[in-house]
Amino acid sequence: MTTPRRRFIRNSRASPPTRLRSCPVLLATAVALACRPAPLQAQASRIGGEVALASQLVDRGLAITPATPVLQGAISWASPGGWSLGLAGGVEARSPGRPVMALARVSRSWALSDDWRAQAGLLYYDYRRNRMPDRAEANLYFTYRDSVTLGLSAIHVGDDGERHFRGAVDVAVSWPLTRHVSLSAGAGIAEVAVGSYGPGHHPYYEHGYGYGYGYSRLRTYGYGNLGLAWSDGPWRLQVDRNMNSLGARRVYGAHAPPHWVASLTRSF
Repeated sequence: MTTPRRRFIRNSRASPPTRLRSCPVLLATAVALACRPAPLQAQASRIGGEVALASQLVDRGLAITPATPVLQGAISWASPGGWSLGLAGGVEARSPGRPVMALARVSRSWALSDDWRAQAGLLYYDYRRNRMPDRAEANLYFTYRDSVTLGLSAIHVGDDGERHFRGAVDVAVSWPLTRHVSLSAGAGIAEVAVGSYGPGHHPYYEHGYGYGYGYSRLRTYGYGNLGLAWSDGPWRLQVDRNMNSLGARRVYGAHAPPHWVASLTRSF
């Protein structure tokens, strides 16, 4: 007996808003961690959103915030033709009046076959309270049955002296184990500017002058995550073990990479 093909359903890891968990915590992507392809609405435009509480903000294997709770929110609009607009942001719970990061997104998704979907997107990341430079990103994602996603990204980082685009490739898997529990895994490679630590002026140092990082060359590094997710209706609880090949090296003054990150998300 032939197993019927699965219909595309709403991906529990990628609701229509910008994905809040970064591959893990804020977006996806930062938040995440990227953006995952959003399902097309069959009949009418739709507005949706997410709120989340995460133990830390991580983006492509790099810890963007200290190990402190981060409150996140996202909202998006999706059209019947596959267009989607999204805004997202986050604040540290201990300083709710001072944003950590904001993100804007525009994307277009379409079906390639019964099993495959594609999404092209443009994103802009605005880091508000740390030494990470803002960046613009263009990406293309291919998703197989809402379970496996492969992404290609071209990234332009502002104000770090680099003029060319950097690249990133990542793959993510969400595999159901039971009705409510699924396996979450991801891996990727990306380029990042690294350099020496020393005295001098640098735009990402908090006071503009002092000991900071000088970014003189690009380095390719690997990153990944492995964890479990529990979901029930609009609720999702996820715990991930994160890793990258940079070890304790600090990039853009980011904090040392965390090992475990947990997030609780409510979609609406």
